[in-house]
Amino acid sequence: MARTRDAEQAGEARRARILSAAMKLFAENGYRGTSLAAVAEAAGITRSGVLHHFASKEALLAAVLAERDEQAFDAVEVDREYEGPAALRAFEIIDRLAARNETDRDFTRLSHLALFGSADAPELAQDWSNERLRTYRDNLARVIEDSAEAGDIRTDIDAEAIALVLVGALTGLTELWLRDESLDMVTAVRTLTGMLRRDLVPDRG
Repeated sequence: MARTRDAEQAGEARRARILSAAMKLFAENGYRGTSLAAVAEAAGITRSGVLHHFASKEALLAAVLAERDEQAFDAVEVDREYEGPAALRAFEIIDRLAARNETDRDFTRLSHLALFGSADAPELAQDWSNERLRTYRDNLARVIEDSAEAGDIRTDIDAEAIALVLVGALTGLTELWLRDESLDMVTAVRTLTGMLRRDLVPDRG
């Protein structure tokens, strides 16, 4: 049993090293410019060792993108307790995600290459990114709708439309910022969420 646990822990540590090395190399050199051999060398293992954990370079990129999102959600404290309407907490998370994107330009660019169908992103990563956007929209719409049903925000709203506006704004503004770093993406996102807060919360007076 002890040997089994040790082997599992060693495997998890090796996988983490591979992901860390791949994140750095994909960010620096892009997808096409990064080989599995280079990832293996950076992780201190063999190429076959990388393939033991990830069946292909495409699968490795998908895992890198998923890990990036997990780190981003941890950074913005998605699971933190919050007092007040759930929809307002969702707006706060959008604000924090924009700020997080601004602090990590390389990885933000990497995920957006997948979103916008760049030749540097394989179909697998594009499919993953499309599913990611659908999940964001669906989750946001559900939170907004639940808040409306609870009477925390206005009820005469279209939750799906608001979710689409938020995801589209965050994605589009991030893409514009990647093209022109002088743009204040974070303030633009906060301006939108601020307007929604003022418009959606009913006047209790």
